[in-house]
Amino acid sequence: MRLSDTERRLVWLASGLAGLVHLLVPGLLLRLARVAYRWGLAVEFDPKSGAKRRVRLVGVGFLLFAAVLRRLLQR
Repeated sequence: MRLSDTERRLVWLASGLAGLVHLLVPGLLLRLARVAYRWGLAVEFDPKSGAKRRVRLVGVGFLLFAAVLRRLLQR
C-alpha cells in the first residue's frame, strides 16, 4: 500500500499520541473503559492493582512502535 507523506506522518503521530495519553493519564483511560464496559457490554469492569502501571507499559509500547514506524516510513 502506498501512503502519501501526510498519511505517513499521521500514522506515526497517532501512535505517538496514543502512547503519550497512556503514559500521562492512565487513570482516565481506566475510567473510560469502566464506562464503556458498563454501557456497551452491560458488565462491570474492575481494574486490579497495578492496572495503571500496565496501562503505562502499553504507552511505552505505543511510543516504541511509533519510533519504529517513523524510521520505516521515512524510507
